[in-house]
Amino acid sequence: MTVHTEIAVTTTGGWARPGWWDVVEPAEAAGRFGPDDERELYDDYCRLAIDDQERCGLDIVTDGEHRRRGWIENITAALPGLVLQPAPRRLGALGYDMLDVWKVTQPLDELAWMWDFVGEYRFLRAATDRRPRVGMPGPYGMTTELDFRDVYPSRKACAEALVPALRGHIQELLDAGCDYIQLEEPITPAVADDDRTPQAMVDVINKVVDGFDGCTFTVHICFGSFRRLPYAKRTYRWLFPTLLDANVHGFSLEFGGREMAEIDLVGQWDPGRILSAGLVDIKTHYAETPDDLVERLRTCLKYRSPEALEISTDCGLRRVPRNLAIAKMTAAAQAAERVRRDG
Repeated sequence: MTVHTEIAVTTTGGWARPGWWDVVEPAEAAGRFGPDDERELYDDYCRLAIDDQERCGLDIVTDGEHRRRGWIENITAALPGLVLQPAPRRLGALGYDMLDVWKVTQPLDELAWMWDFVGEYRFLRAATDRRPRVGMPGPYGMTTELDFRDVYPSRKACAEALVPALRGHIQELLDAGCDYIQLEEPITPAVADDDRTPQAMVDVINKVVDGFDGCTFTVHICFGSFRRLPYAKRTYRWLFPTLLDANVHGFSLEFGGREMAEIDLVGQWDPGRILSAGLVDIKTHYAETPDDLVERLRTCLKYRSPEALEISTDCGLRRVPRNLAIAKMTAAAQAAERVRRDG
């Protein structure tokens, strides 16, 4: 398999769930799985996601992030000293206030372990000949479901407390051979007052990545996808150009669901900075055609060279029907191949 370095095709991380998961999940939640059963289930689940991505023609693959049960749900639940606060609303129309909240009861500054990221990477590397990438929640992202008010004076302070643990996991990944890490920093709201600013994001991101060599770091910034609904006002203009002070190699941004709005911002970037362009809209049941995606790619090429451009998804595919995810990503690979060939 040739892994393309020009207009590489990838996703933001999460892969679509197979239909049978809705049958298996209640049995697992009911405690019918032993440890070996659960390991077998998730290994098979992740192998299926990897195989789907390979068959679609992706160049950079993930394990589907299935073991996390969402982008941070199981990772958050693994943190020490948290007390689950039930969601304030269970009935009525879908809303962000239907999410559970975890109350922080003790400082997280001495936290040394958050999740088995290196185990995910080793499994992925052994299962594919494509370039593996690991997505890690960024420090602000990790505070999404935390009520930190009893312990930390601000969201930034809580995010900074998670930096040492994140750096420890990055070092583990680099020692294992990982050369591509994406930090996930969607513009999710906070349970408490949100002090996130562009400069605060730069400060905290740099504390996470500074000093590491031999690895490509990108930051994924979307507007969230709570059951395929966004969390935030869908604009990046308040972030750039300040965010260019982050010491990362590129950014993964959401364009597909916004019909390429604000792509002109990429013209502010230095030429070598990677754009992992979210051109595949995960919030629509429309399956983009290769023609659709060729048009979007050519718009991106006004601002990035092929070597500094990836085609990706706006957000994770976890809640997209699997057949639709496969159709979308197959079209993405076909579009990239056409543009590489024809320009």
